[in-house]
Amino acid sequence: MSYLEGEKIKLVKFTEEFITTEYIDWLNDHEITRFLYTGRIPVGISDISILDGKDNLRFAILAGMPLSDDNKLYNKNNYIGTVSLVRIDWIARKSEIGYMIGNKNFWGRGIASEVIKLISEYGFNRLNLHKIEAGVVDGNIGSIKALEKNGFKEYGRIPEDYYLEGKYYDTIRFYKLQEW
Repeated sequence: MSYLEGEKIKLVKFTEEFITTEYIDWLNDHEITRFLYTGRIPVGISDISILDGKDNLRFAILAGMPLSDDNKLYNKNNYIGTVSLVRIDWIARKSEIGYMIGNKNFWGRGIASEVIKLISEYGFNRLNLHKIEAGVVDGNIGSIKALEKNGFKEYGRIPEDYYLEGKYYDTIRFYKLQEW
């Protein structure tokens, strides 16, 4: 599948063309990666790999009109983030999602909710997954709301799992099951 298209965004296969200086800047921006496990230490282009294969799928998030000021619809200039299905277990039919909206101009516009919706539908309907999980650092209110809006349910907490700015935070675990 080359892409998944929603109302505001399109997901395309993450390739080397998306490992740009802008992408590296996102990974090194504390505000963007504050609640992510990625970006905890400085990275450069040589540190990035195409996390792909049969057990990991990564997509670039492209914003379309009217969210973008660009007159072109869904092009590389509208690259705003990434989403992945990782550690796909083909026997248990489960995976975990991870996402990053790197372009701050697109925060608070419902993009994360649409990303979660598209990647979940893809996981359930195209990959025939039974369960999709997500881990969110307590305090990442936007991510928590986006997951809950998409029917993900909290099933547990990992106490003091994430260290940030002199304080430990719990990781909240969420899941969603395929609906029959």
